[in-house]
Order: sequence, then C-alpha cells, then structure tokens
Amino acid sequence: MKKSLCVAIIILLAAIAACADTVTLKDGERLTGNWVTVQGGNLNFHSDTLGAVSIPLAKVSAFSTSVEAVVVRTDHSTVKGQIELLPSGGWRVTHAGTSEDVPAASVNTIMPEATYTALIEHKGKLYQDWHGSANLGYDLQRGDQQTGELSTSVAAVRERPEAPVFIRHLRTTYSLQMLFSKAQQGSTVIRSNTITTLLREDYLFTPSNFFFVSGQLDHIQAQGLYLRQTYGGGYGRDVIHSSRTIFSLLAGMTFVNEKFYTGGPARQSAEGLLGEKLSIALGPRIHFDHYLDFYPNLTDTGEYHFDTATSLSFKLTKRLAANISLVDNYLSNPVPGSHNNNIALTTGVGLTF
Repeated sequence: MKKSLCVAIIILLAAIAACADTVTLKDGERLTGNWVTVQGGNLNFHSDTLGAVSIPLAKVSAFSTSVEAVVVRTDHSTVKGQIELLPSGGWRVTHAGTSEDVPAASVNTIMPEATYTALIEHKGKLYQDWHGSANLGYDLQRGDQQTGELSTSVAAVRERPEAPVFIRHLRTTYSLQMLFSKAQQGSTVIRSNTITTLLREDYLFTPSNFFFVSGQLDHIQAQGLYLRQTYGGGYGRDVIHSSRTIFSLLAGMTFVNEKFYTGGPARQSAEGLLGEKLSIALGPRIHFDHYLDFYPNLTDTGEYHFDTATSLSFKLTKRLAANISLVDNYLSNPVPGSHNNNIALTTGVGLTF
C-alpha cells in the first residue's frame, strides 16, 4: 500500500514538472514556473521560487513550454503554435507539423493562446472594465465671513477589447466635475455652483483614428447659465499614444441649447468643436492631465465658449492620490453683471480604479 502511494506521488510530481515551463540561462541557472508574456526583449516569467521576474532574452540560452502561444508581429498579424527560442534571438513557431521562423525584430508580443483568446473574446458588463479616478476636496473658512466649498470630479475610460493586435472597437469616455460654493456674511448668503458632465463614444477604425459622438450638460451659476446641452460628433486622432504619453486632437460640429436664469426663450445654435487632450506620466507617482475644448458659434458668429482643465496627481499608495486642478469655463456672452471666466482652483484626494 505504501509502495503504491509513493509511486502515485512520483507520477503526479512528474506530471506537474512536465507541465511547468522551463527557462535555462546562459550562466547555467534553471527556472521553472509559468511564462506570462514576451515583450520588449524580455521574458516575463513567474518562477516557483522567485515569483514574478523579467528576464532579458539576451541572457536566455533555452526556453521550453508545453502551451500553445500566439506571436503578435509589429504589423499586427499573428502566428499561433508551439514556440521555440532560436540562437539568433528569433522564434520558431510550429503548428500542425508546419514551422515558421519569426525574426526578433518583427515580434511585438508573445503570450499564451489562452491569455490572447481571453483578451479578444472578453465581454464585460456595462459597469466593468472602467479605468480612471474619482476625487474629492473640501475647503472651509470661519471668521467675519463663513465660506464652504465642496469639489468632486470623476474621469473614466472604458475600452474593449484591450488586445495586443488592433481590432476596430469602441472607447467610452466619461467625466464629471462639480463645485458647490457657499459664502455667508450676516444674513447675506451667496451660492455659486458649477456642474459639468460629458459622455463621449469613440469608434476607432485604425489604431490612431476615430469618429466620435458626444453629449455634454453644463450648469454654471456664476455666469447665469441654468443649463447648456451640447450634442455633436466629429473626427479625432491620437497623435501620440505611448505607454507614458497620450495626445489627442478633435474636430467636429455640435448643436447647443442654452437656458439662462434671466428667463426668456432658450437659445439654440450650431457650434464648431476644436479640442485637444494631453496625458503624461511624469514619473512612477506623478501624472499630468490637460484638455481644452473650444466652441466657436456658427449661428451667432463672433461668440464662443471654451472649457479647459489642468491637473497634477501625486500617487500616495496603489489606489490613493493627492491632486491639484485648475478649471476654467469661459463664455463670451454671459448674462449682464457676470464675468466671462469661471475659474476654480481645487485640491483634494482621489481614488484610482
């Protein structure tokens, strides 16, 4: 009985070892575990003893795996099959008895076929797969004048599929900015509230080019603007899209319906749209974001408005960040007695997701 149990354990351990991936380094060291991806000249590997490691391929003398892989070339084409690292640094891919050699210079990413399929076929629910941040700040003053100011903002993007090879797909962008301000001196109370929210849907037909439709609602009490509804669409391009920097340009047409506190009928007009958005990772913990949307009025020429915001975010922990933002909503024709600019400088803490 004991002998049979020992034999069974040996067979089981042998089966596990056979399924494990093995990396042999040029200095003779061997690592066993599971490979994750090959990207940027590195083999990303999860070792049984060392955990997650990134190994330069120049230090690898041999690599073997039993799982099927997908090689994504730099031209976004794919090759599927068993992979073998060649002495030249390239890869031999074998499928159904046929082999193809792929030079290292033409490889973008290599990953297990199961991982690739999960990325391509993933269909999350509407509330899933969002990436962004939610921020909250509050200012308080007590003295001859009592003031309180609450600011909150949400910025999120949902893009599917997040695949290593380009597929025509949709990208959803949502933003919300709210500023509630109250000042009281004696019996006099002054309130100034600002709420603006935007939902934009992009259809990427190439890795850098997209069409978009958008809807935006604005309530800016300081300018006498009760509600502005903006609906439109157009063309956009990601001029720069790297791991650290994203810079996009937009151009389009919009229909605007505005209602002011002064009463009277709502104003309808056609407006153009010219916009830019810049996002830069200045370091592992510092992030810079800026956008500007300019709306020239095509119905009442000479009138216009623009929205712009600039923010710096400082990462405190994996999920928590401190931030400072400067927001400006400009209107060329506010109600009499109101300023053209509605500027707010806010600070607070945020949660990334």
